[in-house]
Amino acid sequence: MFTLTTPSRRLRACSAVLISLAGAGYAGAADMPRAIRTSNASNANDDIRIVPQVQAGTAGFEPGVALEWRSSGLDHFVIRPEVNLSEDERVGGGAALLYDLRNHLDLPARHNLSVGPRFVFHNSDDTGAELDFMATYGIALSEGIYPWRHAVGVLATVGVRDDRDHDEMRLGASAGAFYSFRF
Repeated sequence: MFTLTTPSRRLRACSAVLISLAGAGYAGAADMPRAIRTSNASNANDDIRIVPQVQAGTAGFEPGVALEWRSSGLDHFVIRPEVNLSEDERVGGGAALLYDLRNHLDLPARHNLSVGPRFVFHNSDDTGAELDFMATYGIALSEGIYPWRHAVGVLATVGVRDDRDHDEMRLGASAGAFYSFRF
């Protein structure tokens, strides 16, 4: 036998499910509970990109690959781990935490500028660790239903690097190009 509270619990559960399913198109999404808003919005704005890249600079020529993770929960931040092949054919790697300036600057449509700190270990005979400032400028090649699915761009870094030959810190700088694919 059902009690009076059972139908109201079922009704609340059903209405919560219906609201969460309709949340993406719901006109009053700002008035929805935070848990429902974030569960619908987080997956729509998160993206992971694989980024083949080439760089040349004070550490030599380095082909590599990076992953870029952008999340609506991080509000304009890009987490960018990378792996590269040093001039001595050894694997090095690092990471950058970039801030996406697309919404803060008057850039042309489908253009993006991100800047931030980067740490990388080159793992070559001449160069060890490097701490620098990184900037990436990208242009989306696709739009419509899959924006930023394909993009190309340039990157630049400047900072200090460990010079293993002279046991001192020296200027580190590089420039490069990349292609990115958004999953």
